[in-house]
Amino acid sequence: MARNRKKAKQRKARQEARQQKAGGQPIDSGAGAPPENEGTVQANASVDAAEEIKRTAKLKPEGPSKTKGQTNEPKHKGRLRTFLRSSWAELRRVQWPDRKQMTTMTSIVIGFVIIAGVYLGVIDWAANRVVDFLLF
Repeated sequence: MARNRKKAKQRKARQEARQQKAGGQPIDSGAGAPPENEGTVQANASVDAAEEIKRTAKLKPEGPSKTKGQTNEPKHKGRLRTFLRSSWAELRRVQWPDRKQMTTMTSIVIGFVIIAGVYLGVIDWAANRVVDFLLF
């Protein structure tokens, strides 16, 4: 199913690129005419989508399909390597908090935990008193 979605995205990107080359606007099924800048926005989006498809195609090459007796060892290694590389790249983009932010957030969390503990302790004590009064 994933392969079909990928092919559909590729077909859509090719179709939008052809429309852009021909200078034609996408067909609007609505009653009014499309806004003036809509074609430009869609053209930029289709170029970005085509570039994204090319980039991801380089990351995930498709090999010949394996039969039942063959192993998928190289394919799994490639997936793992791709996953680790993309995870590392994502971690480099994260804006990590500095020491002051970390201590502030930690103290807020500890404060709320103490407040919730006291609240639940009072509720438990009151419920215990009510049950003891009703039973004895």
